[in-house]
Amino acid sequence: MKLPFRETQRRGVLERYFALLGQVDEGEDAAAELAEAAREYEEGLPRVELSRCPYTKFVVRHTFDPYGLDGLWWNFEAPARPLQERLYTCQSVTGAVALAQPMEAFPFLAQPGPGVPYVLAELLEREEVKAVVSALECGRHTAYCVAYFAPDEVDGARWPNEWGMGFRWSEGGKTTSGWYDAGEPQPEDLDFELRPWLESGKLLWIAPGDASLTLREGTAGCPYVGLGGERRWQRVSMGQVWFGDELSAEALEENEQ
Repeated sequence: MKLPFRETQRRGVLERYFALLGQVDEGEDAAAELAEAAREYEEGLPRVELSRCPYTKFVVRHTFDPYGLDGLWWNFEAPARPLQERLYTCQSVTGAVALAQPMEAFPFLAQPGPGVPYVLAELLEREEVKAVVSALECGRHTAYCVAYFAPDEVDGARWPNEWGMGFRWSEGGKTTSGWYDAGEPQPEDLDFELRPWLESGKLLWIAPGDASLTLREGTAGCPYVGLGGERRWQRVSMGQVWFGDELSAEALEENEQ
């Protein structure tokens, strides 16, 4: 499959993958076909321009599924995406997704974050760390990327898991390189009040749809200030949405049946 795939190609790969999920217990052939479908999906993912480093001004190119949350890029437990793909000064990529109904129905768990962009104050309080917020389409949803930058991985910094994943890769500094689970951020860790960080210059922004990825400072004209939306952590599966550790009323009713 040539890169990147078109939406119709993506849909065909996902339908084949989901159909094979119920057959993996039937033998090695089904499991091999499932793995091949996942590989084909991963290889077809576009590498989009997510952000720009405020230190080097280099563009952050990163795989992303712009067609919806039903793509395996969003599979929290087994994400199908290339790993270790960050720009060397980009220490972490996190984000949020404003969900639009109707939700896609897919047989895995997605954790896209809350519905409005946030920052981790603990990181931005460090002198060498800056962040950049940007927006991109994700099917009918609106996704907000918040990328954190530093000249090198900062020793002692509590970097979060990668966006939509339950782990992250650590390298550089004096820490041991490798994969680890940084844990889910707690509600008190999420700071949705972006104005002070924008005014201080610790948080920069890119206008939605700006192909030049121009880094902007301050709050004047910033579309990310004062956004309304869901501020709880969102979990999505089978067309239903959970918030935090609670099941949605619809999901509870479904589980009781």
